[in-house]
Amino acid sequence: MPPMRFVTERLILRPWLATDEDGVISILGDPEVMAFSDQGALDKDMRDRWLAAAIGSLQNGTTPGTLAISSKTDDRVIGYASLSQDLGRIGRDEIELGFRLARPAWGQGYGTEVAACIVRVAHDLMQYTRLVAIVDPNNIGSVRVLQKAGLSQIGEITFDGYDYPDHLYAFELTQP
Repeated sequence: MPPMRFVTERLILRPWLATDEDGVISILGDPEVMAFSDQGALDKDMRDRWLAAAIGSLQNGTTPGTLAISSKTDDRVIGYASLSQDLGRIGRDEIELGFRLARPAWGQGYGTEVAACIVRVAHDLMQYTRLVAIVDPNNIGSVRVLQKAGLSQIGEITFDGYDYPDHLYAFELTQP
């Protein structure tokens, strides 16, 4: 099982706790943060289910799952990052990066710091050959983060019910 806690210069990526509800509200309850989500801002019941699923994602033992991003200075949750494999979205030899930051954390380089950390973690998961990310092309902030982390657009992907395709970004994971 991979380690479930990662540290960057300013942040800690750690397992979610049932007491992290305020952090979930600041992320998933904010319409601006959720503007590129097909569900929009989540109500309390959906946020509670999301938090339970995020806590449960750490139980699968093959990927880090969904981790809370907290500030080293005060352990305040400012976002989440995920490294997972959903075969309905990606290939068997791929692992997918996901991230979302609360609005007060925007524009401070946290996304780039987290993405760089996840790229390093993905390198350590030897069974995958490619790290991928799927992003709405209108989400310019996330596109920039992916590019700074070394991912390149390799195509488009359209999901059922979408009016236009998302962009597929990738980073080839070389083995030592």
